[in-house]
Amino acid sequence: MIEHWNEFLESHPFDVHLKRTSATEYVLEFEQLEELPLELPVLFGEWLYNLRSALDYTIWAAATYAAGRFPPPNQGRLQYPICDTEDSWRRTVSKLSVLPPHHLDMLKRMQPFASDPDANYLGWINRLARIDRHRHFTAWTARVAIAEPIAQIPSGVKPKWEWGERLFRAGSCYLARMTFPDKISAEGVLVNPRVGIDPEVTEWGQSPFWSKISFDERIRKMMLFVSAEIDTYDYDCTGRDKARAMLTDEFVSQSDQRRARVFKTPRVPGRSEVSWTSADPSRSGSSWADFVGVGFPADGPGVAR
Repeated sequence: MIEHWNEFLESHPFDVHLKRTSATEYVLEFEQLEELPLELPVLFGEWLYNLRSALDYTIWAAATYAAGRFPPPNQGRLQYPICDTEDSWRRTVSKLSVLPPHHLDMLKRMQPFASDPDANYLGWINRLARIDRHRHFTAWTARVAIAEPIAQIPSGVKPKWEWGERLFRAGSCYLARMTFPDKISAEGVLVNPRVGIDPEVTEWGQSPFWSKISFDERIRKMMLFVSAEIDTYDYDCTGRDKARAMLTDEFVSQSDQRRARVFKTPRVPGRSEVSWTSADPSRSGSSWADFVGVGFPADGPGVAR
């Protein structure tokens, strides 16, 4: 996504206009001149799919240690629950009965309904993934991420500055407005816009919480969050040192004390459980040519080895 966005910026696809909308008022408008790369929503959808899947894999793996079986029972019903309401949680949690009670408590505390739904990481991962999987590609636009405009005002009269919007809508963005007390003080104004423009997912960019965070930082935060969830359940079930780095000493101590009581190394089906069937009795004996590979495979010459 970064590579495609940077390549897009090389063509200078945005323009800026200082519009004098009245005798005493100016508006700083940005215009998008080119369509955004189609690769962005495609790649973002792949990223979302893998992020959501990683959470589901974590619950499946935790269930194998809780049950001591590979695969775990009722594996078709297992997924990482993400619930916007407590009613939804009650309906979903019954499918996770293989997990120990402390895992269910951990999962419940992470739910969108148990915190600010707009700021909740899981809520947005699920919301965006649902849009991408079941409706359409996420809608992409642009956002003014950094804005430090400086005005040159010949009259020396300080105007009233007001911020407008940062999210591009239908290819334009009204970033700021300057209002002067009279026509004469508003003459000859110039502006250096001094902005940085980031890509934006329209649905995500309308969030009061996430819109304050740059797009690349959001991506990093989401990945860090999912990594921490994976490590939490990994260490709790296995005690692997490599999963310990992001965990608190208190959680590590609790995990170490209960692991042997709660979890079992999953039993993987061994060779003794292979189901054997009789060979085809109709096949006749083979020749030396068959042995050295003549005519195998059937659609090309054989190679003697």
